Amino acid sequence: MLEDTLKAVKEAEAKSEQTIKDAEVQAAKILEEAKAKAQKMKEETLSKVKSMNQEMESAAQTEGQKQLADAAAEAVREIEALKELIAPKKGEAVEAVISSLI
Repeated sequence: MLEDTLKAVKEAEAKSEQTIKDAEVQAAKILEEAKAKAQKMKEETLSKVKSMNQEMESAAQTEGQKQLADAAAEAVREIEALKELIAPKKGEAVEAVISSLI
């Protein structure tokens, strides 16, 4: 009877040790999976941030080009307006120069 009890205790201890080892293996596996998921999330986030930065840079460049084109168009309009403003007086200026030379 005592031998059966000791045998049962030893079996229980062995089973407990195996359960602990299994739990440690499972914990290590879960930890590795968590690390892998965290790394993947980090890489995905970095990729999204880079993509967003590229989109923002592209949008800023497009807006800058638009503003530059608008400014150039405004300058052309102002030049044309000045040409129209001085066109009627061009003849007078030529006459004044010729008169001063004669």
